[in-house]
Amino acid sequence: KNTPIELYELATELTKIGLGFPQYANDDVVIPCLEYWGYAPEDARNYAIAACWEFIVPEVAMDIPNINGVPMAEIVRETIMAHLNECDNMDALMEYTREAIRERAVSMASVVKNLHLEPAPLLSLLMRDCADNGRDISAGAKYNNIGFHGTGLSCAADQLAAVDSMIFKTGRIDKARLLHGMETDFADDAELKHLLRNDADKMGRDDDANEFGNKLLHFFADAFEGLTNERGGVVRAGTGSAMYYVWHSRDLGATADGRAAGEYLPCNFSPSLFLTKSGPLSVLLGFSPDALKRTSNGGPMTLELHDSVFREDSSIHKVAELVRAYILAGGHQLQLNAVNAEKLRAAQLEPEKHQELIVRVWGWSGHFVELDKCYQDQVLSRVEYKSV
Repeated sequence: KNTPIELYELATELTKIGLGFPQYANDDVVIPCLEYWGYAPEDARNYAIAACWEFIVPEVAMDIPNINGVPMAEIVRETIMAHLNECDNMDALMEYTREAIRERAVSMASVVKNLHLEPAPLLSLLMRDCADNGRDISAGAKYNNIGFHGTGLSCAADQLAAVDSMIFKTGRIDKARLLHGMETDFADDAELKHLLRNDADKMGRDDDANEFGNKLLHFFADAFEGLTNERGGVVRAGTGSAMYYVWHSRDLGATADGRAAGEYLPCNFSPSLFLTKSGPLSVLLGFSPDALKRTSNGGPMTLELHDSVFREDSSIHKVAELVRAYILAGGHQLQLNAVNAEKLRAAQLEPEKHQELIVRVWGWSGHFVELDKCYQDQVLSRVEYKSV
């Protein structure tokens, strides 16, 4: 919170270039979260970023922060399909959701509870405790935690918000109509699909949806409480997606937020791909819940700014203030893309003419024309903000 605006402005100059850098991490959220997981204050303050955006502690930790991804959107969809008819209110549905997340998380954690790590003598020499105690890192470092991503978080929150706002609060649709639409991929009810996409509450725009996102993250953190691995490490919950925003979407049926079967999920900790009527500040504020102090395994808010945003002389300061606002609101991690969908579509048609285009994919930046088409298409489906 004490970072001067001048540093944010300097960092924004890099964003303007269009490389998908830099990535911001908020000490005021990340350090308390690491301490919550048992890291000593001096170690938590020495955190670094792993390959993409996972938080690790050099020299003292043999953490595996990206061991798998819990499919939050799928869990909520299955819960709605199985239990909506028997629920008279949202509290009942939320209790089923809590239990479903717990059951899936515990099951997935049990699969990796007893991992055998191969000895790594050279790496062990670089770890303080291992070198001092003559112990290979495979037998355990000071910290030996594992982390799970929580994928499709905004889709999960938006599904709950849709049920709440469209069924329980307003009665604009009934349970049978929603369940039929989800079962049939809205094949005979385009109006329902439109209502869910455009009129139902959405995380990053509506307060109730934001709170559903917060509750889901608390459920996620609660699910791993008390679990340990074979080396005594804890299980960390996070907001990343890695490649799962494509993988977990392929076989996922239509969801209660109006997403069609097979449509991509948002990347990392990001809003719905069809969010409307919301500016970037509203989105950032909606994605800064208090649960982040329990779920900062890694996974940034990822936001796309149209490259025209940077045409005005005042743009650097405005974007810098936007970043600062997210940090002050309690956001944990942020990365910005400066993109132009028209240029990217042209690059799909004539890649040889657009070799220079770089985009932020999930936790890394790459040349757009070198990406698999599914990842190109997902980047193109993200909401572009043309003003800040």
